[in-house]
Amino acid sequence: MRRSLRIFVSKSLFFPLLTTLFYSCSNDPKVVESFVTTEILPSETMKQAELIYTENGILKVKIIANKIKRFSNPTPVIDFSEGILVYFYNDSAIVASTLTAQEAVINDNNQKMIARINVELINSKNQKLNTEELIWDERSNLIYSEDLVQIISGKEIIFGEGFEATPDFSSYKIANIRGKINIQERNDTLN
Repeated sequence: MRRSLRIFVSKSLFFPLLTTLFYSCSNDPKVVESFVTTEILPSETMKQAELIYTENGILKVKIIANKIKRFSNPTPVIDFSEGILVYFYNDSAIVASTLTAQEAVINDNNQKMIARINVELINSKNQKLNTEELIWDERSNLIYSEDLVQIISGKEIIFGEGFEATPDFSSYKIANIRGKINIQERNDTLN
């Protein structure tokens, strides 16, 4: 048995229903724009992540971050917007230096990492560099900055503008030295 369903619409309801239907199908650019985003979104997002770089099977760099966002377009970059801790290892897989910063970006095309805001680099000799921006060029295996730098080393503090070093911070150059302060140990005893 075949059944059919027939809908009867009175003439008084037909025109308001038809008007409503056509009105709801409009392509108002402002309405459409509210549903479409032009923001560039990451292709991956990781929390509490660790990245490891090796060279010929030897550990060279370990990066620990609270949040990592990887973008593919327009330029492939890795964004560390919530802090970064980088361990640079020597050929014996021993930590040679550590770098911390509030944020960093790695550009995959030019293989450079730019660390920004409260950047600190400390080597195994306990020498410390402080600056606001530091660049690690993986291709040349150099760390450098054009910003103001402060290096605390043993018994002196050196201020300068411009800096270049190896990632282990074992040897470095300061471009425009602005000052040097000698630190003397005090052996005062309180009576």
